[in-house]
Amino acid sequence: MSMEKIKEGEVEIEVHEGKSYEKEVFYNPKMEFDRNLSVAVASVVEPEKLCDALSASGIRGIRYKKETEVPEVWLNDANQESTDLARENVKTNGIDAEVRNKDAGVLLREEDFDFIDIDPFGSPAEFLDAAAGSIRRRGFLAVTATDTSSFFGTYPRVSRRRYGRKSMNTGYNKELGLRILVSAIIESLGRYKKTFYPRLCYFREHYARIFGEVVKGAKEVQENFRNFGHISHCFSCGWRKDELIQKCPLCGEKTEYVEIYMGRLSNERFCSEVSKEALEREFYRERKHVEKMGQDIDIPYHCDLHYIAKKQGMQIKKIEEVLNLLEKAGYRAVRSVYSATAVKTDAPFSELIKAME
Repeated sequence: MSMEKIKEGEVEIEVHEGKSYEKEVFYNPKMEFDRNLSVAVASVVEPEKLCDALSASGIRGIRYKKETEVPEVWLNDANQESTDLARENVKTNGIDAEVRNKDAGVLLREEDFDFIDIDPFGSPAEFLDAAAGSIRRRGFLAVTATDTSSFFGTYPRVSRRRYGRKSMNTGYNKELGLRILVSAIIESLGRYKKTFYPRLCYFREHYARIFGEVVKGAKEVQENFRNFGHISHCFSCGWRKDELIQKCPLCGEKTEYVEIYMGRLSNERFCSEVSKEALEREFYRERKHVEKMGQDIDIPYHCDLHYIAKKQGMQIKKIEEVLNLLEKAGYRAVRSVYSATAVKTDAPFSELIKAME
């Protein structure tokens, strides 16, 4: 397969020609948005030793080394052809970086890092335990997942097998999916007396992306587990509640529920710092996106008005009208950062229905 040169950020690499899914060594141009954000995050975090555990062509790891002040960057891939190409791309860009050809799980059990980036094609679940052992006591973890069908409730058994809890096909699938992934990370780290605090989490196009801080200590682990709770959902009428309730109080049907991380998914202060860094680098789309995620409020699910209207057999009202009515009634109510047709509110579900009528 012939090669082509790609210019992205401050680096230039060679990749195989063709569509991303046809290439012998994977390179996805659509992920430039995420790589830009990753560079901004690493600049804010300022790690000493960073590992791009599944580096493929090496584009992300090379950008980490060339565009940030990280002293030591490792690129790794189990595929020999990927490793060979990554080495060539490292030389082309004139940087000093370690390039290894190992299974990511093996490398992470041999070395320790204070920033680990796991960006697989599919689920990151098989790498979480190795990352939990490798990450230093004050580290940072970045995780990507593209198996969104399991997050969205299409394959709840797959979600249970990979992440320890079933997904549900609700009107807040994206946010629930992020919480499933964060919960799995927290539980993996907990076995090593470490815990994970999400700092920036989002869904975009075909993938979920999680950035978060790692802290070591049994006390911190126990404290963070207090952020776990239940979300109960009625698939008959659309009712939901952040408590374990097995029978819907509105229609009397049996609910489904999941125990999950209920805390904030994106930290306002951290998002502000990343936003400033993105602005300095002229990553304007990325800056806007990070600012939006930082404005999310501490309610563990949103309410999609289209989904609820369909369940209730109602006409859809303009979202601004619903927000105004909820605010006049004394409740917090904002647009959801995950959906253009959804709101986040602390109003009881029955009050939301009144506002929608």
